[in-house]
Amino acid sequence: MGVLLLWPAREAADASPILSAAGSTLLFTHSRAISDVKEALLIELSHMALALFGIVAGWARWLELRLDPPGNRLTGWIWPITLLAVGLIPLSCREA
Repeated sequence: MGVLLLWPAREAADASPILSAAGSTLLFTHSRAISDVKEALLIELSHMALALFGIVAGWARWLELRLDPPGNRLTGWIWPITLLAVGLIPLSCREA
């Protein structure tokens, strides 16, 4: 028997958006000790964009699950787009 069978379906569905928002929030506090100021700034800017898109994706998905059908249409469009942005941002980044 899997672990997810122990959770009610609603709580299991909430795990992914909450972890996405929490992990992205932790990315705001993440820093690196890099001596090159230009490279450090570029890395911090890309991490900031990842964190913002991740927080929006997590909370939009959570709202989609919680709101009734007329209210969850907008968030049903927002979270996949922001999740796609989270996946595309690292493709344009270059870290040492």
